[in-house]
Amino acid sequence: MATLWDLMRDCIPDDHARQVTSRYYLDEVMTAPGAPDRVVDLGCGRGASVALFRRHDPKVRWIGVDIQDSPESRQYRPNGDALVHFDGVRLPFRSDTVPLIYSHQVFEHVSHPRELLAEIGRVLRPGGLFIGSTSQFEPYHSFSLWNYTPYGFRVLVEEAGLTLKEIRPSLDGVTLIMRSYGDGGKQKYGRYWSEESPLNVEIDSWAQQTGRRTALVNLRKLTFCGQFVFRVAKPERAA
Repeated sequence: MATLWDLMRDCIPDDHARQVTSRYYLDEVMTAPGAPDRVVDLGCGRGASVALFRRHDPKVRWIGVDIQDSPESRQYRPNGDALVHFDGVRLPFRSDTVPLIYSHQVFEHVSHPRELLAEIGRVLRPGGLFIGSTSQFEPYHSFSLWNYTPYGFRVLVEEAGLTLKEIRPSLDGVTLIMRSYGDGGKQKYGRYWSEESPLNVEIDSWAQQTGRRTALVNLRKLTFCGQFVFRVAKPERAA
């Protein structure tokens, strides 16, 4: 029987096992040499990522994309940045032109994930990146349709001709479940967006007691994570 480690070991990092959000890869990409001067926020909602990108590059061209009837995108306030509506599948960009697509907690809401990933593969330029996060163990929220295992997400990504380069755990699934359960859950558990969530703390304690290597700590956190963060690349063209 294939284990998650067998299927994912090449993209599970061994440098640290901290709980992160999609901003982790946003900051990494935008502080790297050759950071993109144009970014597409896929499922941009209110447009909150504009400020995150502009902290790194005040001149970056930010383009938001969302479906027209999204409750979140209806709260978008134009400030000179482009907001483009699409049908949920076909992206309004030429092939091989977009250097970076960012998507924060969107794919659990996407009606046709295979088709949209194929479109991402089409519009990304060779070597371009698709970064963001999505859900594994998260209760229903705002028209959510799916949860993805890390392996299932990898399968979809590779079907689209893309490569999952790295995957990291965000807050644990138990915390997300408790956050949505009962009165006061959001207030009590909301703090764990900015600090290590309880099950992740327990996993860190297990790792310290047993001397597990960092990649195996990430593996255990990914097994039980509520959300995970990903860095996907479009392969370079062969010479």
